[in-house]
Amino acid sequence: MLKVFPTVGGCFEEGWSVLKKHFLILLLAIIVSGVIDMPMGFNQMGWDDSDSFKIGLASFKFLGFIYYLLVVTPFSYGVDWMFLKASRKTEPQFEEILNGFKKFLFVILSHLLVIGIVVVGFLFLIIPGIYLVCKLIFVPFLIMDKKVDPIQAVKLSFYLSKGYFWTIFGMGILSFLVIILGLICLFAGVLVSIVWIHSAFAVLYKALDDLHFEEACELAGISPESIRN
Repeated sequence: MLKVFPTVGGCFEEGWSVLKKHFLILLLAIIVSGVIDMPMGFNQMGWDDSDSFKIGLASFKFLGFIYYLLVVTPFSYGVDWMFLKASRKTEPQFEEILNGFKKFLFVILSHLLVIGIVVVGFLFLIIPGIYLVCKLIFVPFLIMDKKVDPIQAVKLSFYLSKGYFWTIFGMGILSFLVIILGLICLFAGVLVSIVWIHSAFAVLYKALDDLHFEEACELAGISPESIRN
């Protein structure tokens, strides 16, 4: 089987093939994930910010963050796992959307670690933050795909993306354009766009995993045999 070369065009082209083959189950995963994420939209609404509401508003936002961390995040990792399986020509099963809960502790800790690193990056202006977002984009895939802890996942994501920052950044720009195109096609177009973008990034991870996994492990000081599932 030919490997997909990790380019912006190559990943989106292969991602479209993944979309066509597994569209219904991946669409269902995106819809369910979106429904689970809906309470976060209410949490971001502009409420009355008068003094009498500030304490209640702060408590509401704190509970919203806890919900996001403990519920939304594991589902998100499960969705990433489904897309990765689809990119590997394996039929994803819908119940695998719950797989993030099987690695619950590592999922939560890795997500907190990524948030912390990215926040520090943005404190040093926008560019370092964007750079770190791109370098750490594979952490969810690594947590779900390999026997790694959060620190190992961060290290491996950093080295797995070595030399591909502009590819990842370019895919982010193209993803924005795809979403705009989806908006022009209204609701259905947005859903197709989201499935396509998820598929493309799963394809990128698969391609880099195929090509550079051993090298990334060596740079991270990790034995490849010890973390393969």
